[in-house]
Amino acid sequence: MQRTDTEFNGPRQAADALGLGLPLEWRALPGGRSNRLFWGAFPDGKLVFKFFDDARSNSFFPNTGHDEQSALVALTDTGLAPTFRGGAETDFGTCIVYDFVDGTVPKQTSMQTMAALSRLHAHEAAQNFRRVLSDPSDIQAQGISFLDHDASPRAARLRSNVPEVPNVPAAASCFLHGDPTPANSVITSDGLTFLDWQCPAFGDPIHDLAIALSPAMHVVDGADPLSGTQIDSLLVAYADEAVTDRYRALAPLYHWRMACYCQWKTRLGEAAFAAAGVAEFS
Repeated sequence: MQRTDTEFNGPRQAADALGLGLPLEWRALPGGRSNRLFWGAFPDGKLVFKFFDDARSNSFFPNTGHDEQSALVALTDTGLAPTFRGGAETDFGTCIVYDFVDGTVPKQTSMQTMAALSRLHAHEAAQNFRRVLSDPSDIQAQGISFLDHDASPRAARLRSNVPEVPNVPAAASCFLHGDPTPANSVITSDGLTFLDWQCPAFGDPIHDLAIALSPAMHVVDGADPLSGTQIDSLLVAYADEAVTDRYRALAPLYHWRMACYCQWKTRLGEAAFAAAGVAEFS
């Protein structure tokens, strides 16, 4: 039986393990589809305690505390990620602790998002991060894998409408966030900070662009998808024509794969993904 927040003693265990002492206040944080988040006010500042649910990991969006810790450490003092304060193993699973980032969560991917992604993609990446596939044949194969054993009309339509895309030059691999949706970012007075680093990667920058611009990822979080005009402006803001030209050429296939993922999530009982998948690829 899952414990209620009042019975969930993980944050206190983690705080004890890290020698943080008693907080002035605890509370559960909203959001976090994959993991449980708690906020603690300590004499030296506000901290987030994040507990990982291994069952929420999949091939498209892995979910591991070790990878998030590695990403936060790699991005120390960049402003692109919260400041890491420590990690602990508790009776409630792996917990990582980082500074609370105060700001505004945007409803849609913004100019600040694209500027932050451009900075991230220029940052030296740890070679031990997972590598994302970028060849069109690999993208197609992953999409089809999400439709395995799905006999629904929606799955049949997706199987019969795989977009054909041109051959385009491969892009240099770079540091990827892996899930740069609006809900995973905070706009502060200093710019934009990305949150939820549980699936960082090394690979093609358009992997991040496709997720940041995804209609489905906006719909799942209760926001309107971006218009074509907005997307055009955001791609200009990214300021790398070689990457954005590649994105434009391959975007139909990336949208199709996201729709296949949404169909798989719908079959797992997550109803919000049904409308999201239609918004992504109808």
